[in-house]
Amino acid sequence: MKALSLGLIKGSIDQVLEEATLTWVQPRVLSLDQANLLQSRVAEWSKDVKGIVNLMQSEIPEVAIHL
Repeated sequence: MKALSLGLIKGSIDQVLEEATLTWVQPRVLSLDQANLLQSRVAEWSKDVKGIVNLMQSEIPEVAIHL
């Protein structure tokens, strides 16, 4: 949301569907090392989020119905 407010990205957030749609991203030149680091950080973040979702589904089954 901060990136949207700063104009770094454009798009929309659908809170009902829990989706974010990005239509434009501020261009930035990254070195290959920076791009690889960014890729690994996003992959780690994604893994962490999936772990939290799995934990919530196993610990609180009634919440899992809505995920």
